[in-house]
Parts: sequence; structure tokens; C-alpha cells
Amino acid sequence: MSITIENVTKRFGSFTALNNLSLEIASGELVALLGPSGSGKTTLLRIIAGLESPDDGRVLFTGRDQTGVGAKDRGVGFVFQHYALFRHMTVAENVAFGLTVRPKASRPPVEEIRKKVAHLLKMVQLDWTADRLPHQLSGGQRQRIALARALAVEPKVLLLDEPFGALDAKVRAELRRWLRQLHDQTGVTTVFVTHDQEEALEVADRVVVVNQGRIEQAGPPDEVYANPATPFVHHFLGTVNVFHGRIHDGLAAVGDADVTFVRPHDVAVSRVRDEVHPIAATVKQVGIAGALVRYDLEREGGGRVEALVTHARQRELGLQAGQQIFLGFSEFKTYAAASVPGASSDDYTI
Repeated sequence: MSITIENVTKRFGSFTALNNLSLEIASGELVALLGPSGSGKTTLLRIIAGLESPDDGRVLFTGRDQTGVGAKDRGVGFVFQHYALFRHMTVAENVAFGLTVRPKASRPPVEEIRKKVAHLLKMVQLDWTADRLPHQLSGGQRQRIALARALAVEPKVLLLDEPFGALDAKVRAELRRWLRQLHDQTGVTTVFVTHDQEEALEVADRVVVVNQGRIEQAGPPDEVYANPATPFVHHFLGTVNVFHGRIHDGLAAVGDADVTFVRPHDVAVSRVRDEVHPIAATVKQVGIAGALVRYDLEREGGGRVEALVTHARQRELGLQAGQQIFLGFSEFKTYAAASVPGASSDDYTI
């Protein structure tokens, strides 16, 4: 089932949540809608589901206009952040719910429902929980049950709104890998909303970056990360060092005409000044960032810089707070200053 969003606009009073937005989602694709709070991504998801109506524009499923079709008639499965499981029902009863409430004429036989529930619970690796109540499960387990319930009605489209937002980091990491595997098994066209860049880049076939009701960029995760189309995308997809000026042949030239973005892992660090490492800086702090080591640096003349290196590189350098080092940049991207609407005070600026 393909999805076409055609020139959709949605307003809430004087606030424009979506502004003439268009998007094509291919059948069987897993698409992440990524953006900050208030960017319009959840509103777009709810319009696809039929829970909201656009003020202008259309929503089509495989070429058929769904704009005036109610949510219950669109064949959409929807999974919310907070599970929305029925507390008084067992896990099996929760998964079966969408089938048992169908009109009698379209309701499957009891035995067929039982087999389907058993199959889905096995698919989400929770068949042993069938007789348990939701409160007896962990948050990650409850979210998998919510996904099984959404899949029970054989939706044409699966929509997920911040599905792992209420879970801790380790469980989130496990579930997003599981979601990718589940999608590959089912092949259901899936759209999920997240503000977690790592989640979107790891799970999705395609990432759609939304900002202020418009699409800033859409493409495969590696393309969006490596070749951001706008300063907003570059800044939103991970920490960046923002340099007000142009870097040319490894040298920083200060000026108002350009703004250069450098990701922390593209900052090269050396104890010796040379052509590759021409910029002097002082180490303010050395910290562990999981598999990497983070340097918080202050450039000579002012300005903070963040650099990420491997633990092996830190053992070679042996850096400590207060030491002088020298920097260079292996990769960077320069934008016209007019295209960068004011760098945040939280930026690392060099």
C-alpha cells in the first residue's frame, strides 16, 4: 500500500502545523518522520491515520483518495507511545481485541482468532505471556504487545507515534532493531514518528526531516546524514561545531559571509602544530562518550569546540585538562550565512 500526501496544509487557529506539504511513501517502505517538537510530524501521522483532517490537500492510498474516509475505514494500525493496552484484559485478549469487536459478519471464528493471536505473540517473541496482564510485563514487552495488537487486524499501513519514547536507552536500542526485523518479516508499509536521530537513521529505509510544517530533506539515512541539504538538517542530525567564517586549505578565515559546520568526529587532534592541525586550542575536559572519548576544547582566541576520538587515540595522546593541542578538520560543509537562521547558544562555535 503506497501513500501519497498531496499539498497538505493543517492549521490550528493561527498556528500552521503543516504548510503545503507533499510526500510519496512507497508500498512496503519503512519511513521515519524526524524533527523537533512542534515540527508537524505527529500531525502528519494523524492525518495519514484519519484522526485529523487537512484544511487543504489530499491523502491517497495506492491512488485512492482517503481524505474523507474515517480512521476506522482506512485499514490503518496505530501504535501510541504509551501502549494503550487494556489493563483488565490478558495479553492474548489485548491482541485479539481488534478482531473480536468486528461486526459478526466479518468477525473470524474463535479458533481462527486464537491461532492468529498465538502466531503474532510468537512473532513478537512473547508467546509465553498470553495469560498475563499488562502490568506484569516490562515497558518493552508491553510495546511489543501493542505492535502485535495493531498487526492482528492486518493493516494496510502501520503508523507508530514515538513508539519507544517512554523506554530507557538500552531497551530502545533493542526494540528498534527488533522493529526493523519485524518490518522485514511483514512487509507492511510503516511510518513512524521520532525525535531521536539515531533511531531514525538506524531503522528507516528513508528519513524525512520535518521542520516548521515543511520537509527539509527526504532520503536514505546515509545520504541525509552525509549530505545534509540545509543547515537545519546538518544541525539537527547530531552535534556540530559551528564556525563563523570559511575554512580554506586547513586554515580558518574569519568573516561574516559564511558559516562552516564540522561534526565532532571530523575534528582531528594532534599534540603538534602542522599543516593538517593549524588551530591551537586548550583541553578543558576529557570525558567518556560510550565507545568514544569526548574532548571539550577552547580555541585560542575564544570559542568552544567538541571533538570525538577513539579510546585507542586517547591512549596515544594521553590528553588531560589544561594541555595545549592543535586541531584540523577532515570533513566540513560551508553554508552562506544568510541561510543559517542564527546559531544557537548551545552550539560549539569555533
